Amino acid sequence: MKLLNKFVVLAFSFLGLSANLVAENFNLKYSSNYLMPAYVHFKNDGKNYSIQSKINVPLYNIVFTAKGYESNKQFNMLSYRDSRNGKTYAMAELDSSTIQYGKVKEPLKKESLTLPTFDLFTLAFQLSYYDKLPNSFQTTNGKKLYPSENVALNKSQKSLQVKGNSVEEITYRFKTGDKYITVKKYVGEKFPRYISYSRDGDNYELTFDSFVTN
Repeated sequence: MKLLNKFVVLAFSFLGLSANLVAENFNLKYSSNYLMPAYVHFKNDGKNYSIQSKINVPLYNIVFTAKGYESNKQFNMLSYRDSRNGKTYAMAELDSSTIQYGKVKEPLKKESLTLPTFDLFTLAFQLSYYDKLPNSFQTTNGKKLYPSENVALNKSQKSLQVKGNSVEEITYRFKTGDKYITVKKYVGEKFPRYISYSRDGDNYELTFDSFVTN
């Protein structure tokens, strides 16, 4: 019986250690081409993930929040919020079969969920974490859905000298509609170093600046 008890304790200790090994908690600062920094908090415990992105636009305190779970090396979003000055502006709610989305001041649209769904930051971390995307998926900003069928993901790699050290940079580039999205990371890291995308007439670029504390 004592031997069995020791085995149970060791087993649970190993499970706890495994959970700690996959847990990630990043607080990241990005500079942008609009001269407004973005602060991104990414948390992943091996089962569930959350991403909160704060951008201090003049007159607006914008916060994008995505939450979901992991399964088969994919982040599956369950909710998304676009909040401005503390009030929800647009949202998306997903379950196994439907998605509701839209501006909160209007009736939400409801559609059958037929494609994996990402917001921009979940998509960027999907690439940074797992080096892959579904063949077909859709992105959302809460207001709209942007389906992308049969996406060709182009991946390239090159060596860089960063502060006297050699690093390998991976670039992911793919087309959604008539626009391109680019994500870059360093080999061995699990967060994006660079994100570039175009949407609704605006061109955005986010470049990793530093790790920050809460």
